[in-house]
Amino acid sequence: MSIQVESNFAGAPVPLVEVARPAHHAETHVIFKTTDRLEECQREQVCDLFLRVFNKSMTKDAFERKFFCTPKGYSYHSLMLHQGAVTGAMSAVPSRYRFFDEERIFALSVDVMIDPAHRGGGHILKMTDLVHQGLIEDAVPLVFGFPNERFYPVQRRLLGYEDIGELDYYALPLNIGAVSRKFAWLRAGLDGLSRIACKHAIRSCRIPRDSRNQYNIAKVADAQFERHRYDASYSRVTLTDGAVCTYKIWEEEGGVRTLYIIDVAPLTRASLARAVKQVFETALDAADLVIYVGKLPYKPTGLWKVPDSRKPRRIRMTGKILIPSLVDGSVLDIENWRVNLSDFDVR
Repeated sequence: MSIQVESNFAGAPVPLVEVARPAHHAETHVIFKTTDRLEECQREQVCDLFLRVFNKSMTKDAFERKFFCTPKGYSYHSLMLHQGAVTGAMSAVPSRYRFFDEERIFALSVDVMIDPAHRGGGHILKMTDLVHQGLIEDAVPLVFGFPNERFYPVQRRLLGYEDIGELDYYALPLNIGAVSRKFAWLRAGLDGLSRIACKHAIRSCRIPRDSRNQYNIAKVADAQFERHRYDASYSRVTLTDGAVCTYKIWEEEGGVRTLYIIDVAPLTRASLARAVKQVFETALDAADLVIYVGKLPYKPTGLWKVPDSRKPRRIRMTGKILIPSLVDGSVLDIENWRVNLSDFDVR
């Protein structure tokens, strides 16, 4: 059986590790290191492995921003070595979170990957255990992640993660012919009609009364987090109420130009409505679709909730409590979380 992971929403699944085929790798072993203790050649080999497994490049600058720009100044890595060379890796990136009235550092599980030529042997369990132990020693009480459909059962059954919840998609289809292949042959006429309809709906919708939603668990979006999460490919706009919207335009499979609203801070029903109105003006000329992905306690103004049957893929959030004395079971309930695309490393 092959377990697979995707590095993005629309990319083809990438084989990760085979767990059913017995294998013996006498010269293969697993080690644990924090980023600051990785040798330069090991950092380079992790980037090379990322390219081989995910078919995407990770530059030296991207590696350093991703793994060094953290509250600890480093991240956590298990490396599978074969004759001294990195053939597998898994990482956890720490971030500051407000947990009710206190602050905690939680860790996001990322980049689980094994070279196609070195799969088998059950190393995934050893790699996971070493990362978890490193987190515990650094007083990180929770590790969480967003596994795809293929890796999800492995993370749940084999690695002991629990369900936190599932994120929702909220969308505004500007060019319906581009978004739905079903109507591709009518694209010219439908796109014009859908843009007119969206323009009327967005420009006429009223901003709801501003009320701040109290989220029990939320990331601390300070300057360090901004350096870690965003590079020059993201755009930002200040809204009329002083909130800041971060967005990114991405061309998905099939050429669908998608404007992702990554985050709005502070996030309220009114500020999200203002963000939709403002980015809509940009999207008119640059995108076919506007999307916000997250978990909201209200229906956002100007966006439609995508039915489960129409989701590009399910985004499940899972987690594992590592230090029960620092967090309780409430951390495994998504209703307590303020969570969206800014909390993990896609888009």
